Amino acid sequence: MSDAFEEIQAIKIKRNSLREKLQKRKRERHELFTLTSTPPATESSVIDTTNNKSEPVEYEQDVLRILHQCISSLPITSTDLTDQLRKALSIDISFSDINKLLEKLSAQDIIRIKEITENDVVGYTILSIAESNSQAELLHTENIVEEEKLGVSLPAAIEEESPPEKQTKLDKKNTEDIMSLISMPTIREKESKKVGEQILDLLSKQTSKEKSLAERFRSQGGAQVMEFCPHGTRTDCSKLNGNSQPGSGQAFNEKCKKLHFKKILQSHTDESLGDCSFLNTCFHMDTCKYVHYEVDGPTAQPKDQGEADATTCGNTSRTTALDPKPVSNNNGSTGASDLTLYPPQWIQCDLRYLDMTVLGKFAVIMADPPWDIHMELPYGTMSDDEMRQLGIPTLQDEGLLFLWVTGRAMELGRECLQLWGYDRVDEIIWVKTNQLQRIIRTGRTGHWLNHGKEHCLVGMKGFPRVNRGLDSDVIVAEVRATSHKPDEIYGIIERMSPGTRKIELFGRPHNVQPNWITLGNQVDGVRLIDPQLIKAFKKRYPDGNSMKPSKS
Repeated sequence: MSDAFEEIQAIKIKRNSLREKLQKRKRERHELFTLTSTPPATESSVIDTTNNKSEPVEYEQDVLRILHQCISSLPITSTDLTDQLRKALSIDISFSDINKLLEKLSAQDIIRIKEITENDVVGYTILSIAESNSQAELLHTENIVEEEKLGVSLPAAIEEESPPEKQTKLDKKNTEDIMSLISMPTIREKESKKVGEQILDLLSKQTSKEKSLAERFRSQGGAQVMEFCPHGTRTDCSKLNGNSQPGSGQAFNEKCKKLHFKKILQSHTDESLGDCSFLNTCFHMDTCKYVHYEVDGPTAQPKDQGEADATTCGNTSRTTALDPKPVSNNNGSTGASDLTLYPPQWIQCDLRYLDMTVLGKFAVIMADPPWDIHMELPYGTMSDDEMRQLGIPTLQDEGLLFLWVTGRAMELGRECLQLWGYDRVDEIIWVKTNQLQRIIRTGRTGHWLNHGKEHCLVGMKGFPRVNRGLDSDVIVAEVRATSHKPDEIYGIIERMSPGTRKIELFGRPHNVQPNWITLGNQVDGVRLIDPQLIKAFKKRYPDGNSMKPSKS
């Protein structure tokens, strides 16, 4: 950067010196033109004198060109330079004029000279020439010579004719050019940036352990889901794609293996009104005049494959149910190798009164509490103090807690996590879609904006052994019944902590899952399979009723 700055300063100095010389010549010409009273002979003599003075300037261009050509054979004497100039121009030039030109170029730091004496005549030896400035000086000299011939000084004319505002703009432009040159990255900076990009690329690549972990949880036999056609109904699919496909629209429909919808047209349906905003979640579908939809065709896999999968799953479940191994509650937080995958278990209870110490320890807790969000809801809610007093800390020594929150409960949920001894480490977003796989905007929830998403806070206690980086923190899934969370959350949790004991609080019948214990006041009775859990529960609740406060 210092070399560039020095070059810029040198250019500015030379430009200023040239500007001063041009101003001086302008004043001289002005004095000559004002002397109108002098005789013609005197004028001609003055003009001749001026021409004689300008001749060395013309030779200056040729001298620089010869020096530039002979730069490899330096040093060279002024005598040799004079001879070469005479041969090149075929003119008679005096030795003293050459010496004056050399002195001038030396004063401008264009060349370096040394005084010598040859045959009692004082001369010079040209030692070196500034390589970086030689070409620029040639251009400057050519401009000066042209201006001398035309009798016009271009920079002086510009300064004379242009207003101060224009000169200010020119100076500003020159300053911007200099600043842009200074701000350009150096070679060292470019190399450092390149090395940093290479390091970032290496860090972003998956390690062998990460690849092995991802392969371990890859779905066997491919994805077990069917994709919805983006065109909606089969009729729309045929209209939009039938013309571009060989054959008729029916032929294209046979090729399109994706799921389609068909309209539910009843006697009171008015198609001109368009689709119902609530679609399959409409509370008044029997009388609603808007258009509703249902899935067109089978939604399951082919029968042969489905039967094979069902047989395999049935055998696995039967083996698990018939051969349950005892599980120690104390080492159930992270010891996946010591645990057995039990079928779904549940307990009908009131979580405000349940003694959770009888349940043991769990690696994962998920809760969807009935927060009091100051809205009319189709279920009962719990106050903020009741939420804070839940016995969740007794369920884990270390592990993960997935806490669903919405509205004002987002701040309360964070407060509860801290109160229960957890650190919030992440957050999952559920983006809600409707039956047609579009973003919902029904206006049923939300005080200020229509809620199209829900949040699940992820809290961590201690340092549990979990698989990291397998899944995304965004779930895009269809809305179902009220407060029915997406099933994808169970897959995410199982991949993070495979084979460990898990418990869900405030669950309902649709929430029961293998290897999960579901607690809630809407499940049907008590169903336990773990022998030690059965023993501990019967000891604490002999009558099996955990829906009311304990008398003790």
